[in-house]
Amino acid sequence: MLLSATTSRAVPPPGAAVAGVEPGSVAPLVDRVKGEVVTIQSTKFIRRFAVEDPWTQMLRQQFGLPAPRATREKQEALGSGFIVDRGGIILTNNHVVAGADEVVVKLADNRRFSARVLGSDPPTDVAVVKLDHPPADLPAVTLGDSDRVRVGDYVLAIGNPLGLGQTVTMGIVSAKNRVIGGRLGDTDPRYEDFIQTDAAINQGNSGGPLFNFRGEVIGINSAIINPGVAMNVGFAIPINLARQVADQIRRSGHVARGYFGASTRDFTPERADRMHVPFVAGALVDGVTRGSPAAVAGLEPGDVIVEVGGKPIEGYRRLLSVVGLYRPGEKMKVAFVRHGQRAEAVVTLAGPRDAGATTVLGVELQPLDPRDSASLGLGGGGLVVTSVDPRGPASGVLEEGDILLALDGKPITLAHFKALAARLANGARATLIIQRGRERFVLRL
Repeated sequence: MLLSATTSRAVPPPGAAVAGVEPGSVAPLVDRVKGEVVTIQSTKFIRRFAVEDPWTQMLRQQFGLPAPRATREKQEALGSGFIVDRGGIILTNNHVVAGADEVVVKLADNRRFSARVLGSDPPTDVAVVKLDHPPADLPAVTLGDSDRVRVGDYVLAIGNPLGLGQTVTMGIVSAKNRVIGGRLGDTDPRYEDFIQTDAAINQGNSGGPLFNFRGEVIGINSAIINPGVAMNVGFAIPINLARQVADQIRRSGHVARGYFGASTRDFTPERADRMHVPFVAGALVDGVTRGSPAAVAGLEPGDVIVEVGGKPIEGYRRLLSVVGLYRPGEKMKVAFVRHGQRAEAVVTLAGPRDAGATTVLGVELQPLDPRDSASLGLGGGGLVVTSVDPRGPASGVLEEGDILLALDGKPITLAHFKALAARLANGARATLIIQRGRERFVLRL
């Protein structure tokens, strides 16, 4: 059974009675839903090897002393989650269970169960966990419709902040469709479409549910901005996005996203002035890969994408978030502005570009199309970045759509890039030439 939304009722007018809420108290609502929320403890075991300086190593060898042994360290993480299926299926954040060797789930009544991670999706920070031996009396949440959430709606956040135990906080929806980029701190999902709330969220709330006043989950509490900078600014993954991700994980163990084939950047008033066109908020198309879905649909460099599937596009990060919800083979309606005139196109997304792709240093690379390579004067070399692990070493340095042109002055191939990873691990240095849209720059490693 996959996740499904219930039919959401119309939001009641101010002053109207809400099911589960009594005047002056939300206790009946809390009593109804608190059993659906769990605490998740994940454990990761790490082997650490002692590093000797040359002097210590010489003395040890001279006196025949044994080499230092590797130590085994235990790292623990604490977060929250919620039961979406009475068969023991739980949703949480990827960063709560990432790399875990052991997962233990504690129910609201303090019963503990071992669990396993069915799959996770770092770009959206969503993970699916399953109890190994679920009890017969598990409750399950009701999923709402996050597209119908309005700024100003009351919400409840339930989780285990700072290891204190189950805690309930209340607030409102402060904003929708937030894209916060590098301000996240310890987690930086690639696909961002957050619900912002002022309900207090702290470490340990991650993965827990954000309820509306009908007792429906409308988001997964996921991130906060540094409390030293801001207070009561929390972010939740919309449940509609999480549901799509979780359904794919339960079907196949992974998430497949459609390939678009256009590199974009934010369109700013300054760029509009340089291009001598009117400014509109959107994502400026820098480049279109030959033969890609974007090219087939007729998109061109200089177009400004302003809407996808009826959703407004304010910048390139928003475009990534919206396109990331579409699967291979799906069609999406794209509205764009070209030379000041609005136009529309239907883009049929392709499957993942993984034929011949290789992942190195958290970067998935595809050899450049021979025709594109020849047009750039690379003689068959060149690599296209098709995805970047947001937790990998190249996050924030390389971006999807980048073209790696040369390594140390010579056209780069997959074999060269694999060798580069080994060289960097040994302390060597290298120089990459990268093309991003219409710009080229040098990256010294």
